[in-house]
Amino acid sequence: MSPDSSSQQTALNTEAIEEESHQTIFQAPLYSGNKRPRISLIASAATTCSIILCYGILMLINLLGKMGFEITVNETLWAGAITFASLFAIIGLLVNLYRHKHLQPVIIGGLGCGLINYVMHVDYSLIPELLGFVCLCLAAVLDWRALKK
Repeated sequence: MSPDSSSQQTALNTEAIEEESHQTIFQAPLYSGNKRPRISLIASAATTCSIILCYGILMLINLLGKMGFEITVNETLWAGAITFASLFAIIGLLVNLYRHKHLQPVIIGGLGCGLINYVMHVDYSLIPELLGFVCLCLAAVLDWRALKK
């Protein structure tokens, strides 16, 4: 073996190691090894969205009314958006049920979603509406805790 070939071999090894470390450093965030999408937070996000749709829009309408702007909102569409978000929260709870096998979040979330939908489409009352949102929030918290275990 000539001295030239050993230095060439060392240079090739060093270059290969640098290339591998470069790929490891710069491709680690792109590929985490887990091919499943992160859908565990659907219930929490949809619950938050339904609360923002309900009370956030109400606060925005009141704020703009105090500033002198008059806004009319189609209440059917508004109630439909809140209903859609609460149903999406239940879908998220059902998806997570497959992972953690705890029925409590789904039962409590179903009760909350049922109360919200009843209040939005049948007979409006503040107490059942608040109770429905509390149940939906409690279900999202219980679901999150069950996923953490």
